[in-house]
Amino acid sequence: VGIKDSSVSVVEELLHVILMSTSIQCLNLSGFFMSDAATQTVMKLLPRLRSLSMSHCVWSAAGRLQLFEALKKCSALEDLCLDAAMQLNEDCWRCLVKALRNMNSLQILELNEIIKPSGESGADVVLDLLAGMEELTQIQEIELGGWRMADRGIQKLTGILPAWKDLRKISLSKNVVSDSSGEKLLEALRTCSHLEELHLSSNLLGDLTAARMALVLPSMSHLSVLDLSENRIGNKGLLSLSKAIMNLKSLRKIQLTSVGDSELGAVAASLRHCPFIQDVGLGWNNCGDDVAQELAKVLPFCHDLTRIDLECNSVSAAGVEALVKALRSCPALQVIRLWKNKVSLNEAQGFSQMERRLNFSST
Repeated sequence: VGIKDSSVSVVEELLHVILMSTSIQCLNLSGFFMSDAATQTVMKLLPRLRSLSMSHCVWSAAGRLQLFEALKKCSALEDLCLDAAMQLNEDCWRCLVKALRNMNSLQILELNEIIKPSGESGADVVLDLLAGMEELTQIQEIELGGWRMADRGIQKLTGILPAWKDLRKISLSKNVVSDSSGEKLLEALRTCSHLEELHLSSNLLGDLTAARMALVLPSMSHLSVLDLSENRIGNKGLLSLSKAIMNLKSLRKIQLTSVGDSELGAVAASLRHCPFIQDVGLGWNNCGDDVAQELAKVLPFCHDLTRIDLECNSVSAAGVEALVKALRSCPALQVIRLWKNKVSLNEAQGFSQMERRLNFSST
């Protein structure tokens, strides 16, 4: 539910009506101001719910604690989404740890930005929350972005991963994952043979992690989404990554925005082996015409490709011309983003008249 009039009385009345609707099992509220009365109604709803999402809601300190206390009794929940707006204090996160230990039916868990760890105490919060997830053997999707869990947290997580046999999606963006920890994480993910989405953006991953990907990812026959944006992968690592991509026959989306090196030619060429690829993000890498030309060679083999992002690179008119020629045999492709490349305004206008799917603007 999303409503423009989020006044206290409207929210309270709405929740009261929902409480009377006894068949409701899934509740998704966004951006509400939760008065204590509204919180009490949500607590009455909780025992019957299978799915609860409370993103961007605002609570009083007392209401927040009451909610987390109530979550400890929600063993039937299969889907739980909370976020940074919860502002966990010590009492809240201790309640959440106990709640997670009781949620044996949980399949989807989204806790992005829910904690702001700093110093030794922050690291302890991360470790305690991860420990609370050890029994989530039915988990299929988990998002823990922005935890800044670093090496200690990743070490704890790698010990848990083998129990998550049905894991299909994991998101660990903004977690200060070092290259050596990334290598160990990839090795632990080897047991997750059903994995479909792997999100590792905004970390400190490099060549070691990429080399491990070349060994581990080929066993993930279901992997369809790979996001490694904003890391520190060098030329050697990108060559390893290209070898991994060749074996990802189910890959549909790859995001390599600002990965740390401009030598993406081998990666672009490897997409020829991904027949279902739909979305390719190579922006902000300073890559040049060689990458655009490799993509042009690949395009005729990628019949499902709809979007390519090459913004903020060093592609000149020669590279764009190669793409234009290749586009003639690519009816499915909707847009190639080319904002902030080495193409003059006059050249951009000329190319846009030739091929409307080329986008040289920032939007």
